[in-house]
Amino acid sequence: MLKRRLVSIGTLALVTIVMLCLAPLLTLISLLWSLLPGWRTTIHALGFAYGYLFYEVVGVCRLTWAWLRYRNEPSYLERNQDIQYWWTSGLLNLGARLYGLSFEIFGSEAIDGPSAIMIPRHTSIGDTVLPMHFFAAARGEGMRYILKNELAVLPCLDIAGHRLPNYFIDRSGQDTPAELEAVRHLTREAGLEESVLIYPEGTRATRAKREQLRARRPHLAAQLQRWPDLLPPRLGGVQAMLEVNPGKDVVFLAHTGFEGSASLNDLMSGAWQGQAVRLHFWRVPFAEIPEDTEAFLFEQWDQMQERVAALAQTG
Repeated sequence: MLKRRLVSIGTLALVTIVMLCLAPLLTLISLLWSLLPGWRTTIHALGFAYGYLFYEVVGVCRLTWAWLRYRNEPSYLERNQDIQYWWTSGLLNLGARLYGLSFEIFGSEAIDGPSAIMIPRHTSIGDTVLPMHFFAAARGEGMRYILKNELAVLPCLDIAGHRLPNYFIDRSGQDTPAELEAVRHLTREAGLEESVLIYPEGTRATRAKREQLRARRPHLAAQLQRWPDLLPPRLGGVQAMLEVNPGKDVVFLAHTGFEGSASLNDLMSGAWQGQAVRLHFWRVPFAEIPEDTEAFLFEQWDQMQERVAALAQTG
């Protein structure tokens, strides 16, 4: 862990210094590049890159100060959680201002009520801030994330993610039983004011990844046809959570509007400019969760597909 953080923080510092030194040149190039057809938001992407570096650098500084000043105090975890809120909301608001995004919430009544197991759609690395901003931060409570281990290369996610009760899962399949037991433990130990989140698709549902999955696993062709805007859910993690569910409802989140931020080309091409981001929450009470968790998840994934399609047509 120490070696990884030395590398990631060192890389962050080096990239920040280089980007600051090149700022005038990069700004000029981006402005000119934005005049070309198909690249009209290149300058916006550069602005977001500098904003991201700002939140990463300041976030690492704030997390370091929290460790130096408060690590032995009862408020230590709460202070780290506040930094997490600041980081996620800051990046979301930055993207909204630069790209002129608007937000519309449906099913807001599902945000009320007790903490939950949260299962959202996943289309972009950017949409990971949506559950934190619109659910956890809005309720003023913690949210335990199950994240892929590869994200530990990002310093703020690494530091805050390991201080707070989250789990970075190894998707290699080398020790699946141990990984699933860790997911069970994270869920079982969640407090009354802590939600637990998992992305059952396992990765971003892009057209390219759907086609790759179709080629690698032809037996999933029927599921890919059944859910044309989603990836088929991976059952292991969700079923492990529901096995040991300590009485929490399940909240699902369908959303549209982040498809245009799935890649750097999208951010530069104008695909995300002026997008209406629409979110639809719905809640399944604990008492209504059936024993057949596979059928339950597939039924809810049918609803996820229907709601994503309906959100895409709203406007």
